[in-house]
Amino acid sequence: MNLDHLDWPFFQRAHRELAERFSTWSSTTLAAFEADEGGDGRAARNIFQRLAQGRWLETSLPGQDGSAGLLDLRAMSIIRELCGYSSAIADVAISEPWLGILPLALFGSDALKNAYLPQYRAGELLPAFALSEPEAGSDAAAITTTARRHGDHYLLNGRKTWTSNSGLADLYVVFAQLEDGGGISAFALDGRADGIVLEERLRVLSPHTVGTWTLNDCRVPRDHVVGEPGQGLKIALAVLQIFRPTVGAAAVGFARRALREAILRSVERTAFKKPIAEHQLIQAKLAGMAARIDASALLVYRAAWQHDCSAKDNARAAAMAKWQATEAACSVIDEAVQIFGGQGVLNGTVVERLYRHARAFRIFDGTSEIQQLIIARDLLGQLRRAGS
Repeated sequence: MNLDHLDWPFFQRAHRELAERFSTWSSTTLAAFEADEGGDGRAARNIFQRLAQGRWLETSLPGQDGSAGLLDLRAMSIIRELCGYSSAIADVAISEPWLGILPLALFGSDALKNAYLPQYRAGELLPAFALSEPEAGSDAAAITTTARRHGDHYLLNGRKTWTSNSGLADLYVVFAQLEDGGGISAFALDGRADGIVLEERLRVLSPHTVGTWTLNDCRVPRDHVVGEPGQGLKIALAVLQIFRPTVGAAAVGFARRALREAILRSVERTAFKKPIAEHQLIQAKLAGMAARIDASALLVYRAAWQHDCSAKDNARAAAMAKWQATEAACSVIDEAVQIFGGQGVLNGTVVERLYRHARAFRIFDGTSEIQQLIIARDLLGQLRRAGS
């Protein structure tokens, strides 16, 4: 992948060097997984372990040792963009466990960090983020999974869905309502705990290992509460806000790959006795695709830079990055399919896979509509604050 956009002023030399190293590594190590749809989770776990062996998982944690310092969101966004360009399942392999470990890395006690972060960095711990429920998706505050104090433990009961690595995870970060009325808390639940029952793996367009599962009196030690009791919803929203620009980065990677495939196809495919690349309508499509990609990338890396370098609240920038990049990726990939013609809808072609994989990004981790609400509320709040 061309890395010229890393010359933008959002980046430091270390980011460019990281991109060059990871691009070289991924072009060989991840190439074999490009066509893998990964429905059973084996490919994702294999890649996850290879990422650990290459020490790339360290980039996903705050500080050089994963226990202190700030998270480098620009670095993680670069890695997700490159994974998205190389292989959708590679992006799944790094992003879903990262979402699962972030609550611990950012809000967990020292004891929880010491217990789990080294295993994660070594590729021995596959975490999962368990927030959504059948009747609580965008409205995360509506979750009904409960946590009841029982001596030195909590007993968790409820039903979760759309959880990545369902039935595969070694650790679930579960969000549940405290039965004493204390609000939502986050719990670090051992993936082998008694009472976890996998109902089904959900077959979706993209290679996400999502599923529905139940918790039946699952015991969690009292010291496995992540952060302060009752602060679980704030933790979940803070983690998702950090995560969203990287979703946009992966979408940019998908779109860049689709554009490259479309350019190559437009040169090879002929119509009316000349390559379709010489037709102005195709040239206009390619130009529009390139512009939408750069506009998306600017929003993504502005949001990542703002997280890393500014004390300003990042909610609006993160929402813009996720919304615009995922919407643009679907548009760009759709144009690529059109340029491919009939071959674009053949199962297994690069653009067909990208078409399916990108679509989920407009829903997962906060729908496009939720991102628009976040942006609008911030704008209206800014006006109210200016008038006060």
